[in-house]
Amino acid sequence: MMTKNLIPIIAAILLLMLLLPDISGAQLPRERVTPDRPVEYTFWASKNIGISTVHQLPARNLNTTVLHTFGLVHGGEHYRGIDRFFGLDDGANTRIGLEYGITDRLSAGIGRMTFNNIVDVSGKYHVMRQTRTDSRPLDLAVKMSIGINTMPGLGLDFDERLSYFVSLMIARKFDHFSLQLTPMVTHFNHTVGDNEDQLFGLGILAKRELSDRFALSAEYLPVIGDRNTGTNDAMAVALNIDTGGHVFQVFLTSSQWHNEQFIMANNRDRFWRGDFRFGFNIHRSFRL
Repeated sequence: MMTKNLIPIIAAILLLMLLLPDISGAQLPRERVTPDRPVEYTFWASKNIGISTVHQLPARNLNTTVLHTFGLVHGGEHYRGIDRFFGLDDGANTRIGLEYGITDRLSAGIGRMTFNNIVDVSGKYHVMRQTRTDSRPLDLAVKMSIGINTMPGLGLDFDERLSYFVSLMIARKFDHFSLQLTPMVTHFNHTVGDNEDQLFGLGILAKRELSDRFALSAEYLPVIGDRNTGTNDAMAVALNIDTGGHVFQVFLTSSQWHNEQFIMANNRDRFWRGDFRFGFNIHRSFRL
């Protein structure tokens, strides 16, 4: 009986140690000549291109994002690139979002995407921060979100419009180079035809800083296991520009969708075959 009573106590202690890993470090600040501070700017924004990063908003900061993609640069099956002005004439997909730092570790966000009128509500928790002395060698964060298809006229109940997404972001910065691996899973309450209701993926992100203002980044998102018929793994490359007030990302991507679960479920183009499109992201943070 005593052992059973100890189990929840031990579990609570282990959970507290996991969620608050800086407690032990906070007890020794006067004994250190150089504080063991977290590594900063592993990634410059909360989105690398289409995949979320370990970048965390400080408490009481609000981040606004505009994500925008156009049509295929080569014009598609029936047009030449110049006929559609290299994709700029085709219908764009835009996501406008807000993210707020509740604490230095926890943030919450909401956004809306024009394709399928998707509204997404998300939360991200930073479990661990990489430190300069490598006492903690990695950044580790968890993201969860719910997507809601709000397009009218579909004849769907509310629960059929929902999709769920969970990812674990594992990242490390090596001087001017950053790498992130993101295993992820999504579930759709309603699917069309023989589409899968559950998908697994592994996001691979990389960033190389060229200077304090410019960086190159790339991402690759393969679907692991069963996938929707006709879909392909997504890839993108970007130039990141930090102006001091904004972070601009100008990129080429195979997917016109935003947010990981919709990229996995809907990307039908192949980057290496020339199926890419122009896009840009704009990030702006404010302290409230």
